[in-house]
Amino acid sequence: MNPLEFAGEVILVSTSGVLSPGPLFFINLIYGSKLGITGGIKIAFGHTMVEFSLVITLAFGLFTFSHVFLNNENLKVISIIGGSAIIVFAFAQIISIAKGKVDKQKAYAGIHYKKGPILLGVIFSGLNPFFLVWWLTVGLKLISDSIHFFGFVIGILFLFSFHIWMDYAWLIITSYTIHRGISVLKRKFYSALLISMSTILAFYGVYIILSIF
Repeated sequence: MNPLEFAGEVILVSTSGVLSPGPLFFINLIYGSKLGITGGIKIAFGHTMVEFSLVITLAFGLFTFSHVFLNNENLKVISIIGGSAIIVFAFAQIISIAKGKVDKQKAYAGIHYKKGPILLGVIFSGLNPFFLVWWLTVGLKLISDSIHFFGFVIGILFLFSFHIWMDYAWLIITSYTIHRGISVLKRKFYSALLISMSTILAFYGVYIILSIF
């Protein structure tokens, strides 16, 4: 397999993770609705911090170590913590909207708009069990193949480069799209949209918790 063929495989396989609706996607819509592309970039950067660290860990041959700690019982703990964090944020956001605190210059659900996207990009990635499972299954095969074809350093950089741009592209496009759409909505419709997205986010948190039983 030549580099071009493998790059195509990475892009094709990565779509199963990148384009899947999840907490990161919905939080990106919430922040993107106010911050536009900036929100998408910050969310993606927070996600990158977690994802690159995970890829490096797996690439160093620590995936056996990871499987020991990311067993069913520990994944249950991560699911409960992650799902609860998502639910808390979603309800805090709804309460903030209900109080009329939908302002670009104010904190979202108690988290300042400048730091919020990066922080939540980290939290909603690191505490998302489905994200971890994807890298420990599908992603692990890509890491192994990439190192086999190109060596350790080049292999990691090659794989990650052809994967991470999709995260940035998807989050930036969706944040830009919703921001443009919001600009034509009246404030009351915007608030309703934020409440709807926060509600979906809360249900997703519940789903993550229930999925462990």
